[in-house]
Amino acid sequence: MADSGLGRLLIVDDEQSVREVLSEYFTGQGYEVESAQDGAEALVAVLRYRPDLVLLDIRMPGLDGVETLRRVRAVAPAVPVIMVTANEDVDLARDTLKLGALDYVAKPFDFTYLERAVMAGLVHARARRAAPPSASSDDPWRGLAHAIFQAVRGMAGEARASTGARLEDAALRAAREAAAGRGDAAAGALGEIQLLLGLAVELRDLAGADQAAVQQALDRARRTLAG
Repeated sequence: MADSGLGRLLIVDDEQSVREVLSEYFTGQGYEVESAQDGAEALVAVLRYRPDLVLLDIRMPGLDGVETLRRVRAVAPAVPVIMVTANEDVDLARDTLKLGALDYVAKPFDFTYLERAVMAGLVHARARRAAPPSASSDDPWRGLAHAIFQAVRGMAGEARASTGARLEDAALRAAREAAAGRGDAAAGALGEIQLLLGLAVELRDLAGADQAAVQQALDRARRTLAG
């Protein structure tokens, strides 16, 4: 299956309103989204849809999120899973990390944090698949977002929380604006990335290889706009 947008997400939640809100949000940001209302439906979707990442509710009737996670790990061990939990279930969500969940997010959603967690999960999945796709086959905006999120993972804590977070936000904004056909806005986001990248290099917050990878992806995105 060919790549589409920023990645393919599977949203699993027994509440229709949650599925609709998350589907609308992530579709609007440039992701391809499918949803499932329970664990059994999710397992079928994992095999048929082959998502890049699963957002999985921890509390569902029947096959709950914990058991669904175990079964997803058995049939698709390389697919990252982020657990979705209510505040009272945070301790249970932490336990799912031992079962193979990549991360967890709590309701009500902080969408900025949620999307960063999703993109970090997609970067993690790509790293586990070994070499990244060639420049000729990879979408330039998705490639830029991946390069930046990968680079930010190597930053120290304070730099990651400040410059790194701003780089991630600008990368996601560039991808959204480009997907919506707003070239000027996308170019503005690329300019912000260039400024922040220079700052990170000047402060020695980015290693040379990471800086080179981001710059290469940034130049490619610019050529796409110019072409």
